[in-house]
Amino acid sequence: MLALAGPTTPPAPTLVPRILTDGFQLEPLNDKYFLSIRNPDGTVRQETVQVIAPGQLQVNGVLNQPFDDQGSHLVVTYEAGPNGYVAKYSYGTGKPTPPSVPPLFLSPGALKTATG
Repeated sequence: MLALAGPTTPPAPTLVPRILTDGFQLEPLNDKYFLSIRNPDGTVRQETVQVIAPGQLQVNGVLNQPFDDQGSHLVVTYEAGPNGYVAKYSYGTGKPTPPSVPPLFLSPGALKTATG
């Protein structure tokens, strides 16, 4: 007996390819992606980009740049979306205060895919 499968829905296309190299991570996650860039000088950029409607993106990110020769650092948090672009920064000495960027949570499926 031959059983025929019903129509299948093709998987949704990913926004970006998955890339993991030294200091660079690009991770597609359903309708969004996560980007992390770590430079040898200690500068770190992290952002999450999400599709909120066809043709509309919401971007949340942070840039943390140390200035070791001055004992200081610059932290820029930014958000861009349908309501425009907003950036906030702090520059100071001492340990940087973590920005208020929401943490990235991976689904069980994404974790399984990441492990191969």
